[in-house]
Amino acid sequence: MKKLISSILALCMALSLTVAPASALTLEDAKQLLAVHYVDGVPPEVLELDSLDAILEALGDPYTFYMTPEQYQAFNQSVNGRTVVGIGATVETAYDNGGYRIMSVLPDSPALEAGIQPGDILTAADGVPMSPEVDPRVPIVGEEGTPLTLTLSRNGQILEFSLVRRAVSIPIVTYDQVGSAGVIDCTSFGSTTPQSFLDAIRDMEEDISVWVVDLRSNPGGDSGATALAASLFTSGRIMLYFRDGSGQYYYRPGIPGVTQKPVIVLTSEHSASGSELFAGDIRTYRCGIALGQRTLGKGTAQIVIDETNSSVMEPGEAMKITAYRFFSPDGATNHILGVLPTLMISPDNTAAAAMLLTSPQPNRASGWLKLEIADQTFYIDAGEAVEQDNRAPFTELLEALPPSAALYEGSMTQTWTRITPADLAQKKGLSFTPRAFSDTADSPYAREIDTLCAYLILNYETGSFQPGTDITRGQFAAMVSNALDLPLPDKAPPFSDVSAGHPYAAGITAMTGLGFLSGRGDGTFAPDDTITVQEGVTVLSKVAAWTSMDGWDLDREPLLLEELPQFWPYADWARVPARNLDVLGALPDGLTPSANLTREQGAAMLCRLMENLHLIWN
Repeated sequence: MKKLISSILALCMALSLTVAPASALTLEDAKQLLAVHYVDGVPPEVLELDSLDAILEALGDPYTFYMTPEQYQAFNQSVNGRTVVGIGATVETAYDNGGYRIMSVLPDSPALEAGIQPGDILTAADGVPMSPEVDPRVPIVGEEGTPLTLTLSRNGQILEFSLVRRAVSIPIVTYDQVGSAGVIDCTSFGSTTPQSFLDAIRDMEEDISVWVVDLRSNPGGDSGATALAASLFTSGRIMLYFRDGSGQYYYRPGIPGVTQKPVIVLTSEHSASGSELFAGDIRTYRCGIALGQRTLGKGTAQIVIDETNSSVMEPGEAMKITAYRFFSPDGATNHILGVLPTLMISPDNTAAAAMLLTSPQPNRASGWLKLEIADQTFYIDAGEAVEQDNRAPFTELLEALPPSAALYEGSMTQTWTRITPADLAQKKGLSFTPRAFSDTADSPYAREIDTLCAYLILNYETGSFQPGTDITRGQFAAMVSNALDLPLPDKAPPFSDVSAGHPYAAGITAMTGLGFLSGRGDGTFAPDDTITVQEGVTVLSKVAAWTSMDGWDLDREPLLLEELPQFWPYADWARVPARNLDVLGALPDGLTPSANLTREQGAAMLCRLMENLHLIWN
């Protein structure tokens, strides 16, 4: 992989607390800023619109917006930590599902005391409905001691909360020792975050065996702060890459690490941007694992333009512009697809399952379990694991173990004997549901299929997989779309033979919208037609170019003459894609390019590609 590398200034990767209309900045100056900096380029017809509001709406990028002086001040407070008057909750910028999503709830805040939760959708304040034109900060912020009634939607249920505004401290990092674990709770990556992490390590390093870094409601922050905080655990080196609109790469270095103890990163669907980057750093340098849910999927970085770096900005105002796509040091993006944790655990069991892994190495094997995963070794007190409060988290932890993990049980003779999660669960009387199909044990690709099940990419709850049968175009679209966690389309499928109610409509629409698959050219998609090996290879090669630096660079290299004999059996349009998948270690041996792709072959290629592009953490 060839990279053009240079250093780069700090980029802001936070989700703002505000949605701002255009104001003091002149339209022509704003157009020039967007034309120079916006990562994907701005179409000429968009730049011809007659207002900045219209231009920003046409871009459809919730992370590119203008901020008034008041909104810029609030933005800086949300990232760096201050004491503000309000309710103590951060709100996502993008208007969706009838309102604005609550991203995090601060400790010791009116929002927390009222029962507001991350993921709730703010739909109204004091009876006034939210809309794309409303800045949600305006009705929430007010004088201390004044009442406020918020209407929120939670899993389809409408809830009302009565709160009283007060001064809320925004501590972006708190830490404490819990047993033998050093627990660091980080709600944002701001200017003070690296020092707070360093203080935590210095205070607790001697007394703990494992670090637990809780990023479950962390919406991001400054990339420099993220890189410094993560490098304390990874011993410096390159911490992330950026790629601008011209395809040029930049990097951000870290600093020498100060601890060698393993890290367990807690993630959720509300972990975004900088928190995804932090998890990617730990994954790249094999310093620990992540446990929780797939993260949000914000893989773009923004620059903030204000009076300090642009003469066209008035004092106090600013404009935030998406200028880069960022990648973990291993080359993987988290954009849209998020970060898959090492162990996929439900929100209710995430914290408890993590704490089961924080015991120090025992002096004896008897009564203990040993887990080897992602180059790390963790010890579990077997008695503690089956206590009533831990049975559900421990059971789910066992269910989540991918085939790459190794589980051992200690004996009275002080030896460790490998045991399967299913056998251990049965031995301990746990209600265990394996993440596996009933008919794939004899498949030559059983490992890959089981891995996709462990990460909830394949729906093992259907019972059978029918591994040797041909996969259809619709099924393949759905499988890959689910692996990438592509968002559900808000429009009907663009094909006459795919209705909105078709079982694979969402996957087909998402995959064709990104150019990974195409229709038949006559307005149809033919979802029930089979797909050939070389067609599947071509789709996955496009996916590789979209998801990783390696895939991007490789896709731009022509097929060499010496490579031609190996890939000659493929059609001319499939030879470079086949070469790409072969180099990336995702092309199984013995495939016939023109033959129909089977379900097990498709799953095997997808799994190997995700593993080798570091999209699967194993």
